[in-house]
Amino acid sequence: MDVSEFIPKVMEALEKKGERKFSQSLEVIFNFTGASMEGEHKLNLSVVLPKGRGKDVRIGFFADGDMAVRAKKLTKDVLTKNEFEDYSKDRRKMRTYANKCYGFIAQADLMAQVGKNWGIVLGPRGKMPTPIPGNANLDAIFERMKSTVRVKSKKLPTVHVPIGVESMSAEDLAENILAVYIAVERIVPKDLISSLYVKSTMGEAVRIW
Repeated sequence: MDVSEFIPKVMEALEKKGERKFSQSLEVIFNFTGASMEGEHKLNLSVVLPKGRGKDVRIGFFADGDMAVRAKKLTKDVLTKNEFEDYSKDRRKMRTYANKCYGFIAQADLMAQVGKNWGIVLGPRGKMPTPIPGNANLDAIFERMKSTVRVKSKKLPTVHVPIGVESMSAEDLAENILAVYIAVERIVPKDLISSLYVKSTMGEAVRIW
């Protein structure tokens, strides 16, 4: 599988996106036949898009002390120990915070408290935080997380994965598709992937194969 195979189809999807008053996202759609989506072929992956998502996403951060100070320079979505423990008294407030953030990071030595207080909300959403040590390079971690997409299967034999936005080049979008495809094929053999499509938010789905 080579990135050049995807470029013409991505270009076609961009041509068929139509004009909208907002920036449309693009996604790749996998359809499976004969795959055990709740068994050996269950997908629960995090894939780093080599060309990024093309837009900003909100990353929540549980931190305290110096790490909280550094994190607040990168995002406003930082909760200190006292703050996230206070949130845990209001389940609705926790759900709102969990839903507005695409992913979460936590200072490693706070993970036990985060799990105790927030696991019931973040766990079912597949958003348990990635623990990081106190001396971690926050800039690099944030950029990596902003470029990461989740690939998660449910009961239906189809999976939709965001791969960028319409302002990105066809070449960059194609590279992102390839990265997602390679990750999926490690779990689901190619002969069980019956079809692959690329589609903009409001445009026509274009079959890749």
